Amino acid sequence: MNYKCCRILTILLLALLLSCTEASGQSFGQNFDRTIHGELVLRAFQRSFPDKISDVAFIDGDWTITAGEQIFFWAEGRLLPKAERENAESFEHHRFYYYPTRVRPPETLSPECIADIRYRALPQNRRTDRNISHAFHGVLYGGFTRAEVERTLERIVFLGRRVTVHRMIVEPLRRVETEIRRWQGGEAFIASLESVYGYNWRQIAGTQRRSFHSWGLAIDIQPRRLGGRAIFWQWERARNRDWMLIPLASRWNPPAPVIRAFERQGFIWGGKWTFFDNMHFEFRPELFELRRLLTSANTVRRRQ
Repeated sequence: MNYKCCRILTILLLALLLSCTEASGQSFGQNFDRTIHGELVLRAFQRSFPDKISDVAFIDGDWTITAGEQIFFWAEGRLLPKAERENAESFEHHRFYYYPTRVRPPETLSPECIADIRYRALPQNRRTDRNISHAFHGVLYGGFTRAEVERTLERIVFLGRRVTVHRMIVEPLRRVETEIRRWQGGEAFIASLESVYGYNWRQIAGTQRRSFHSWGLAIDIQPRRLGGRAIFWQWERARNRDWMLIPLASRWNPPAPVIRAFERQGFIWGGKWTFFDNMHFEFRPELFELRRLLTSANTVRRRQ
């Protein structure tokens, strides 16, 4: 089978997965990393960061992406420089997924899905013995170590609070705030907030994966009062075995215009995750671009 046919089959398979995951709101997770061709993910990065990424090419039997004059191999979702590629099995996969257009109602979760979520939520199952290579992100975001990352940061005022973020998102956040303040309920929403957090050098709780807060690319907004509503899955898990079934109406959600303002600037919202984090916004423009590529592939499939 020639290259062109393989690429068409890859796009059609991705399109089929799109139709399933959009309805469920679930990510591709590691099945996406391990089994699906990496070209579309790398193209999504290239389109999202054209000033950082110069090329996507098929080299030495794998898809590659060039960032900062350095070539990184897809390596089944690990994104490794050549020096680490030979030892690929010692690295964990990064998680790329279809960012859903809507929140999946928890009442639609099957018993099998609930059991799987409970299993994956256990601390011993969230950790991995393998490290994730952050070499690609280090080049893309301009820092590998804490000291290097902190040289990329700026202190700004966002939603009336001083917050430290990566300089890459300063202008996008200004556009987010402008849109929120233009919304009729924007000023009242801003006044209702207790805090706004940005940079925090740390790993994702219970894992060995570096949080996007460590790059200064994530924002947490917390209200003054939750009113008894849930906001973060781990806080709920400590007192509720069925935390994943908490109704959407019983969770604190930023107003829809606020979520849309963030998403229009390339920020995903943690409230759309099964492991919900409703205070969290994260700069991931490549996931929006990946969704566009997948949607386009699905449209091509329906027309054929």
